[in-house]
Amino acid sequence: MRGLFLGVVFAAMMSAGSLTAQTGVPVDRDWDPMARDFNRADGSGERRAPVPPGSSRGPATSLPAIDRELARTDLSPKDRANLLMYRAMLNLAAGNRAQTDRDIGLALKADPTLKYDLLASRARDMAASGRTQPAIDLVERALRDQPGYPPLVTTRGQVRMMQGDYAQALADFNQNAETNDIARRLRAQAHYNNGNYQAAVGDLDYLLQSGSKVSEPIYLVLWRYANNVKLRRDARRLLEADLRSYGEPTGWPAPIARFLAGRMTPGELEIVAESDADAKRATGRCLASYFIAMDSVRQGNRARAREQLQLTQARCSMAHFANWAAAAELKRL
Repeated sequence: MRGLFLGVVFAAMMSAGSLTAQTGVPVDRDWDPMARDFNRADGSGERRAPVPPGSSRGPATSLPAIDRELARTDLSPKDRANLLMYRAMLNLAAGNRAQTDRDIGLALKADPTLKYDLLASRARDMAASGRTQPAIDLVERALRDQPGYPPLVTTRGQVRMMQGDYAQALADFNQNAETNDIARRLRAQAHYNNGNYQAAVGDLDYLLQSGSKVSEPIYLVLWRYANNVKLRRDARRLLEADLRSYGEPTGWPAPIARFLAGRMTPGELEIVAESDADAKRATGRCLASYFIAMDSVRQGNRARAREQLQLTQARCSMAHFANWAAAAELKRL
């Protein structure tokens, strides 16, 4: 397993401009790789920008700064491992392969579970490139070595969602959803794809009411709208109530909410999705077509809904929540 792990790490580090972009390591003080890769947990489809590990004094962006952080005695094993992996990345970029090897070894010693976090992240990268079965195989080999490890189980659920195996994905997310908000958010999506709309709303309600940081509230509100449409509720009225309760941001994806509330036409939404800088960074056209489809479902316009769902699949990466939702909805139309 160690040989497999090191091969994964170095392949990722050598094939991209940064380790963070490929593996999700490291990101912040309470790093959880489930929050990255594939897509943002809020469903926008945008990868988070790499943020170096740091402290209250700010991010540690240089070797001397990381060395100062590593000299602290109050670091948790996970924090120390993250800092060491970031230092390994910087050393590799500087051509210092020997120090890179040492840092990876020290990171593994500080936090032995790190290798499983990275294997999970590598599996998500593989799946996002279309290699879903090899990704499942990698995760299951790792699970034989570390049974039940939450990031691996949740990753397997994500890949199963991409394969359209929604029931098995739900079983994976169920293992950790009660203790991990990322798994709960993914479970909400799996519930939607399985047609369990009331259960999906329950998970979204929990995340909204608890003030979870797993997602910006506007994304949870939008996905709750989709489930309310399927429950044949007054989704537009409930959306307006949610916007009053949780706020309506000025930037993207607020135009989607304004469209769903009847304050913007589909054409106007498409223009914003294609021209707004934030929308373009967040693959806005993908999410816009999905929610235009859901508005069509609300109105009973099956032909237009199908057209927009197919457009969603064409616009969204296979790792995007909206792609998963569109695939499930097309099967129901």
